[in-house]
Amino acid sequence: MKHMSLERQVRDACEARADKEIVVFSSRGATQRVMTGRELLAAAESAARQLEPARGCCVVLVFPAGEPFISLLLGCFLAGVTAIPVAPPRRGSISTRLAHICAEARPAAVLCQQGLEEGLRTLLGAGAPPVLAWATGLEPPITKGFRPDMPQDTVLIQYTSGSTMTPKGVLISADNILANCNAVQRAWGLDAAARIVNWMPHYHDMGLIGGILCPFFAGGMSVQMSPFDFIRSPRLWLDVISQWKANFSGGPTFAFADVIRKVPQEALAGLDLSSWSRAYCGAEPIPPGLLEVFASHLAAAGLRRDAVFACYGMAEITLFAAGTRGGPHDAGTDGAQGCWLTDEMRQQIVIIDTETGEPVKDGQPGEIWLGGPSQGSGYLASPDLTAESFGHTVPGQEGKFLRTGDIGRIRDGRLWISGRLKDVLFAHGLTIPAAEVETLACKGVPELNAMAAAAFMRDENLPGEAVLLVELVDSRVPVPSPEETRNRMRSTVLGEWGLELCEIHFVDRGQLPRTTSGKVRRSHAAALFRTGNEAFSTGEQG
Repeated sequence: MKHMSLERQVRDACEARADKEIVVFSSRGATQRVMTGRELLAAAESAARQLEPARGCCVVLVFPAGEPFISLLLGCFLAGVTAIPVAPPRRGSISTRLAHICAEARPAAVLCQQGLEEGLRTLLGAGAPPVLAWATGLEPPITKGFRPDMPQDTVLIQYTSGSTMTPKGVLISADNILANCNAVQRAWGLDAAARIVNWMPHYHDMGLIGGILCPFFAGGMSVQMSPFDFIRSPRLWLDVISQWKANFSGGPTFAFADVIRKVPQEALAGLDLSSWSRAYCGAEPIPPGLLEVFASHLAAAGLRRDAVFACYGMAEITLFAAGTRGGPHDAGTDGAQGCWLTDEMRQQIVIIDTETGEPVKDGQPGEIWLGGPSQGSGYLASPDLTAESFGHTVPGQEGKFLRTGDIGRIRDGRLWISGRLKDVLFAHGLTIPAAEVETLACKGVPELNAMAAAAFMRDENLPGEAVLLVELVDSRVPVPSPEETRNRMRSTVLGEWGLELCEIHFVDRGQLPRTTSGKVRRSHAAALFRTGNEAFSTGEQG
């Protein structure tokens, strides 16, 4: 029923563009393959036939960006198999993330690109599910597996990036996917004319739902890039947008900052970004002035300021919750960027006082709660965590709400996000979002990257004293007069909140632990620091 509904949607989407481009695969700026709707449906049906024995079960998909992943994902939808996209482990990885997912989900198989199977078998060890390589078929064939207890309409399990704790598997239904894609269509005008460029990882909700499924179900087309292409050269992102006259593309805050830093004005020659009408930025609180500087930086290539806007969402809500173009582009009193809300979005967002549990008035801060049909049904095999986050009621409001764990407020028609409830600092009775401390402390120090920082309490049980770890923008360019800079940072934060930065360490770029989506894991960085990790306590910049 639910699966059949999604199966029909997949077939209809492909058949509507049977002879038109529906997905394009680009590598290092060059087009590698263009698939029509007919070709994509044929590939998905071939995958579905081989996945059929696993109907009602889960499979883990371990693939780099490319055609095999998308064909298998749609094949899962056609075959009634629950898909679990996972990042391919890096060479030499000892991460337990994949093993954790396999132990929790108990998939019928782990499907991977040819050449990865032996490494995955070694990484997973004895007792793991079968690891099967995919090229144009599975060898050996997939066999029936075991499905853990979960709602029978679950078609996708999105594992969170794990910024504050062990990654959790969000149970997503066909109705959740379609409702969220429809919400994006209404909010952003996403339709059959959509041409999206996506470089975000397909195992992350922003890349999977926003970059692959939203244009697919809206009737548009997408150009898929490897995330590594963007990391190697942010200019390639702009090249592909210009080449395909794309009108939708976006990413996290670090992507916008990297374009500003790594693509100088002279490198913009030959680019035409005038078609780029929706340049969405999300995934983390947006630093003061970032969107304004980004738009100004690319104005010579045709990007308009009103095309650039903030958005907000999370895996638990399938992806999208807030943010659209609209209104003046002034920043808040603290320089932050708010997410413009439509009436529909506003009705599904409530700000809750963390002490009383009651809704607050507009302008007052609290925890962001989200309603509406895009909410997943919970976390896989985690009833306590599910009860903590999902299914809450709000006085005077209909339906169930999701507790996001994010701090924010609604003011002047916008949602302003200031940080994570669990990434907070305490001083003199104040609860201070870590992101605000990091941004203010690093202000005016161009050698430091405020988006790659971790502020946390020196002692979890003692308020008032904090530690700040912050990466250099370029490890070859040290902070001049480091002690003087530290003293100025301490004075600024102390004056604002009465919070003492008792230790400030400047560390090399890439030193802080991150989630799969690139967010700094503040709690993990704190744990490493407290156990004496040398990378955070020694060295020339320390």
